[in-house]
Amino acid sequence: MSRSSNDVLAIGLGTCAAAVGVRPTRLQYLLRLAQRVRQGGKAVAAQSSLPPVIEHASIAMVEAQHFSEQGALDVLGQALAQAPGVSGRATKSRRRAFIVLDDFWANHGILRGDFRTMRTREVEDIARSYFAETFGMDGDAIVIRTVMQRGGRAVFASALSRSLHDGIRDVSAAARVEVQSLMLGLPQAMNRARHSVDGSASMLVVVAETALHAVWIDHKRWVAYGAHRLFADDVADTSRLAAIAEQVFERFSNARREDCTIYLGGIDLDPSAFEQRFATVRRLQEIMSSASAPLRLMGFAL
Repeated sequence: MSRSSNDVLAIGLGTCAAAVGVRPTRLQYLLRLAQRVRQGGKAVAAQSSLPPVIEHASIAMVEAQHFSEQGALDVLGQALAQAPGVSGRATKSRRRAFIVLDDFWANHGILRGDFRTMRTREVEDIARSYFAETFGMDGDAIVIRTVMQRGGRAVFASALSRSLHDGIRDVSAAARVEVQSLMLGLPQAMNRARHSVDGSASMLVVVAETALHAVWIDHKRWVAYGAHRLFADDVADTSRLAAIAEQVFERFSNARREDCTIYLGGIDLDPSAFEQRFATVRRLQEIMSSASAPLRLMGFAL
């Protein structure tokens, strides 16, 4: 399939690898949407593997640089050079890119209050103070991202290293790529999940390679956020993951776990271990995938 140098790139930047693809045209998007409708609205095929019209490449990070900002910047540079169907630095046209980062690269939190009359800068300053006080971060060394909840009574805030943020833009600029959007994975997962949750007390659990993320939900509102660091053996042990989810739940609520609905996303897991601990488990196909982490992240940018 021929591509022009003006293609828009979708990039997933993980902790040990990156994935880069070309965003579908509007026609390709509509054809994919029609295919989902013909399948009865199921998005399983679209989430478990990339649509065949999407060219992509996966680039592994040098092992010694795993989980390092320098490794992330180096593998991003390689991804931009190897983007499918484009000529990399040789092109004179500036390309655009939508980049989604693994949540390993950020800290998250839910801030509650009345933000309805506040300006974006004021909300960011409040979030900056929160991360400085809670995690001991240098306020000048972080970049804040916020998502206002409908009604203006809560904000989902993220803190990203400024050196990584600026480095991503510098590496992209050197490759003549304009960063159209720089996002984190969890807020994208939450946005896609919000239409699936009902009004009962529940918890969104997103399992990634490096962390289990949990968001307590009440009346369709994000109430509290917690995370637990995961290691390789944890990811393979669903009983362990379910026990971690239970521990996080107990920190959030005095309600009985037998009355709680779990909305499960992220890595495609057998939900049986969660079903033994909670009232109901609903697998969210729209944010669940068996693909590698960078490919899943890239999928959020498509």
